[in-house]
Amino acid sequence: MQLSKSRTILLTTFTAVTLSLTGCVADPEIADTLPDRGSAPTHVEEVSFPDTDVGNMSEWIVDEVNGTRSINKQDWYPRVSPEMSDEIPVDSLVGTLNSDLRPSLPFVPAEYTEPENNYGVTRLTPDLTSAPLDLHVKVDDTGRISDLWYEEVVTDANQEEEPSDEVDEDSAPGGGLGQ
Repeated sequence: MQLSKSRTILLTTFTAVTLSLTGCVADPEIADTLPDRGSAPTHVEEVSFPDTDVGNMSEWIVDEVNGTRSINKQDWYPRVSPEMSDEIPVDSLVGTLNSDLRPSLPFVPAEYTEPENNYGVTRLTPDLTSAPLDLHVKVDDTGRISDLWYEEVVTDANQEEEPSDEVDEDSAPGGGLGQ
């Protein structure tokens, strides 16, 4: 039995409306988990990377972290030196970047320096609610990543007050609670 043309159009329209109203999405076990790509920070201006091996690699890494999809480990194998991949497997490296950095994106590369040959430091600035990070990249003579790490930048806003060893002259010495 063949449906009439108007009935086919009506069923197709009904199906399309139903799918759009129910928010039909891909299977969560298959789909990549992507962080909320809020707007880029506007309190800093993006810097340009120099045309050096480490500058180009640093820019590529920032683009990978800020990408619209999770970082693909297959893209990293040819860019990581064998010595580094022996120390830290590429799968672990990419997994760490995906789980630790990508939730805070988008980052703006706000500063870039090359303190040594083949070593670059990029200041990554997220939104105002997160602390900036320094991304350290070293490349070998072939231009592959030989070392990569990041660390949170200590600022006045996120610095914890350290306990003081000085004794306050106005307070009595105490031996414990209740004394």
